[in-house]
Amino acid sequence: MAKKKLSARAARRAGDREAEKLTRDLERLALLDPGHTPGRAIALDAASQVEVAARSIPCPRCRGALRVEDHTAETIDGVRLRVAKVVCAVCGAGRRLYFRLGGAALN
Repeated sequence: MAKKKLSARAARRAGDREAEKLTRDLERLALLDPGHTPGRAIALDAASQVEVAARSIPCPRCRGALRVEDHTAETIDGVRLRVAKVVCAVCGAGRRLYFRLGGAALN
């Protein structure tokens, strides 16, 4: 027996579920990229490079440009990191990117 054709609404909802599943998978894979977790912080020479480096990383969801809202210095698990709070200009997804300054510590 042939399958019953889906209504337009049912087809749209099935497509939405697939898109949500893909988004969840992309978010999970993004954790493997450098800078997306404190343990995979990106090494930089100076704090002035944080915003430039953060803007150069594409959004893992839609590959859009990231806009830096703020960046601060935080100590996470005993390691001093720079944390950039970014928002995607296309999809609006917010996230945090982590950077480690590689220069010599003063005092």
